[in-house]
Amino acid sequence: MATPAKVLVVDDEQNIRLTLSALLGRAGHAVTVAASGEEAVALFERQPFDLMLVDLQMPGMNGIQVVEALRAGGHDTAVIVLTGHGSLDTAIAAMHQGIFDYLLKTSDPEQIVERVAAGLEDRARRQRQSALISAIGAAAQELAGGAPAPATIGELNRPPAPAPQHPGERQITIGQLQLDTWHQTATLGGRSLNLTPTEFRLLLCLAEHAGQMLAYTQLVRCAQGYEASDLEAGELIKPHIHHLRQKLEPDPSAPRYLLNVRGKGYILQID
Repeated sequence: MATPAKVLVVDDEQNIRLTLSALLGRAGHAVTVAASGEEAVALFERQPFDLMLVDLQMPGMNGIQVVEALRAGGHDTAVIVLTGHGSLDTAIAAMHQGIFDYLLKTSDPEQIVERVAAGLEDRARRQRQSALISAIGAAAQELAGGAPAPATIGELNRPPAPAPQHPGERQITIGQLQLDTWHQTATLGGRSLNLTPTEFRLLLCLAEHAGQMLAYTQLVRCAQGYEASDLEAGELIKPHIHHLRQKLEPDPSAPRYLLNVRGKGYILQID
């Protein structure tokens, strides 16, 4: 039996702590709660956590400050920020702190469980990549002193093994842009793009409708799964578009690929 994931719920409202603790406990996670940012930081000094759900607005140390303290301490905990409708503007600042995602406190319980599972999987994937890089580095050091054994004629003539297929695997190509929906990776002109999960979902939504304008509300619904007003959706999407342009565009100040339809939405156009 797999070891339950260690999840920390940080919120100054007792009913939120109790509700999330019960919900995630039923989902099979080992849940710890903290009533303040200061208490959360103290808990991290005693034990690691796989994922943290943290309220954005709290008295004293707020959610962003908690995340900053975690990163400063070297913790690779996956983070989901919790926010209320009244703090959507402030939630944008959390996007710059390397969090996995954020959720409205009014989100459906099923969606919360799904996003927690996705956050844990994303952390596990990053840990596997890190371990693989370390293993490759160690192997390279071992081989540095000797030449590799020559390949046999049979090995040279053997056709490459087919790549394994996964259910739901899909490759999307738009000009120089390639998206791998299974591995959630993207390349542009052969250059790997280091995208966050939210950025990848947003780019995928745009790629699936390349050449067409997607309204702010459509992008929020597609990439985040939320319903928001035009004004709220525009404010939520703009920071992600800004970061995508930094990673996609040759000159982010003069976009060629991610085009803005003023006051309405965005179009992806890649040759």
